[in-house]
Amino acid sequence: MVRVLPALQYQAKPMKQAYASYTTKLFCLIAFAGVLATGCKKDSKNIPVTTPKPVTGPYLYVAGSANGKATYWKTSLSQSTVSIIADTISNSAYITSLITSGTDVYIAAQSAGYWKNKTFVPVTNANSIEYLTLSGSAVVVTGFDKSGDIAYWPNNSEIDLENTIGRNLFPYQSVLTDALTGIALSGSDVYVSGKLSTENEPYSPPNAVNGDFGLVWTNANVRLLSRGGNVVSAYYNSTVGITLVGSDIYVAGRDSSYAGGYWKNNVWTPINNGAYVPTSISSQGTDVYITGFDYTPTGPIVGLQGNYWKNGTEVKVAGANSTNAIVINGSDVYVLGVDYNNNNVVWKNGAVFETIGSANIQTATSLAIGN
Repeated sequence: MVRVLPALQYQAKPMKQAYASYTTKLFCLIAFAGVLATGCKKDSKNIPVTTPKPVTGPYLYVAGSANGKATYWKTSLSQSTVSIIADTISNSAYITSLITSGTDVYIAAQSAGYWKNKTFVPVTNANSIEYLTLSGSAVVVTGFDKSGDIAYWPNNSEIDLENTIGRNLFPYQSVLTDALTGIALSGSDVYVSGKLSTENEPYSPPNAVNGDFGLVWTNANVRLLSRGGNVVSAYYNSTVGITLVGSDIYVAGRDSSYAGGYWKNNVWTPINNGAYVPTSISSQGTDVYITGFDYTPTGPIVGLQGNYWKNGTEVKVAGANSTNAIVINGSDVYVLGVDYNNNNVVWKNGAVFETIGSANIQTATSLAIGN
């Protein structure tokens, strides 16, 4: 008798073990895959989400006009990339002055008042406010009143300046064109710069004074800075602005020979031997800056070179046809001007910072930094 059962039992045992081993491995693989999936899901939750950096100051402001509307451009200097935002002032065509104080922005735009943070503030009897400055929290403005007289307003109270340049100063005048170019404060003293062109009446005495003049008023007392000859020109920039450094009064402009430079306490000093056309003047601490351009009417190179003057030294701005405003922020120097392609441009430390747009449809003349 042959016994086969033990053999069968012996063969069946390895098959059972193999099945169990296979099941165990399959379970382990599934479990391992679950661990991987769980791990990947967990890692995806830990990926940091990048949020845009909030836009903060300080801000650079450029002001002027675009497409017939008073416009200013604003960009944050705390951002790594330049992003300019444009805004307009309603019912005005041109911004003549923009200044800042902390987070407040003040704008004059040839209207019967000024704007503070986009809120219009009327000025008593004013027709066109041209320039403004601050004395603490008080705003002092200058412009034209409703009669067309030059005036300034401390504490919203008008002080007329027109009678200081009338017949008592030019008794034989037949034409008088006047304009304002700036305002500055020192304590309670108010300084206003301007210009006028006057032409004498027929048959007036040969030695009667007429021509183009620069003007400075100190608390409504006028002083003539220059005589620009006998040819009257309303566009003759005998002064372009005024700034104060301590007790010193600086006025930029052109003298009687049309040479460009500045007056310091009424004493004339030419820039680049007079071959300079100033466009603005400002100060930072004890430093005085005058923007403008050199002109070369003859010679191998005929043309203009935009630059700025600082304490006796001219600094050329590469690619600039002219410059018309400057502002300092720490060690950085921002210059506004027009390049050789006729674009309004801001340069930072001599390099192009931002091109705003074509000067054919835009005018940019004011520059400021605020928080």
